[in-house]
Amino acid sequence: MNSKLSGTGQVYRFTLRQMIQNKSNQVTFLILMALMALSIPVMGFFFGDGDGSAQMTGPIAFSTGVYTVEDYLGGEQVGFETRFNVQYAYSIILMMVSIFSVTYIVRAIVEEKVSKLVETLMVSVKPLALMMGKVLAVMTFMFVMLAGLCLATGISYGITGQFMDISFIGNILENFGITADLLKMEPLTIIVIMVCLVLAYLFFSILAGLTGAGCSNMDEVEGANMTAMFAILGGFLASCFAQAMGESMAIFLSLCPVVSAFAAPVYYALGNIGIGTMAISWVIQIVMIYLLFRLSAAVYDQLIMYRGSRVKIRNILSMARGKGGR
Repeated sequence: MNSKLSGTGQVYRFTLRQMIQNKSNQVTFLILMALMALSIPVMGFFFGDGDGSAQMTGPIAFSTGVYTVEDYLGGEQVGFETRFNVQYAYSIILMMVSIFSVTYIVRAIVEEKVSKLVETLMVSVKPLALMMGKVLAVMTFMFVMLAGLCLATGISYGITGQFMDISFIGNILENFGITADLLKMEPLTIIVIMVCLVLAYLFFSILAGLTGAGCSNMDEVEGANMTAMFAILGGFLASCFAQAMGESMAIFLSLCPVVSAFAAPVYYALGNIGIGTMAISWVIQIVMIYLLFRLSAAVYDQLIMYRGSRVKIRNILSMARGKGGR
């Protein structure tokens, strides 16, 4: 297995450098940063005190509470609207990160196959390393960009609060039933969310790399994208609709593959499951990622050099079984 990953670092550095130097990516990043930086003052002007005048109220600080273990694990009765809003907000972020990533990975792999660049790269790196290097590079780029957008929003929030009334932000969140006390925000919760984002990203990205390698021309990119898209949308829809059932489905959905990436961190933040259940959910997700990686290791060498009609997932599974049988 280690020999198949030889050259991953080279591909990672090359892909990350290409993404950073890409003018389109730079412009997109700058536009998003500007939008995040301007979002708070613009919202303050339209939804604040009405005239945009300074009131020197400073930023609104959410309060936090102290909970016993029983209170934290037991959670509190949360209405459907609040649960759905929290689930929807988190799922949208995860879905956007995943969709952008899988689209880029599939397109990059197919472009290299069409341009014959992949044959040149394979002189110095192993085929499987091509996929893993791209997956890790895109992950780095996406999470750095996400951190940058959060930083820009935080700085905007802090600066705007010094000369404009931004209490409306807290009021809007409270109207949706979202408070720091409800979410029990603490460093561990943030770590849980980040781990879930990374695991979900790895699963969907490896799946995208596998399906992308089965394409032979750019016309097949959309079909390859749809395989990963269906998995992402399936997890998104299942997690959102399940909130109508309240806490009754918390443990099941937190342990259900694919759906758990969307549901488990929200249930944890709302206090419906504990860190033990969360850890089991991670183990299941890691096992799923490992199995998908083993599948990639079994057939990626054949797929990356394949020329012909698009290879679908069921065909890829057949190839893996056939190779295993031999």
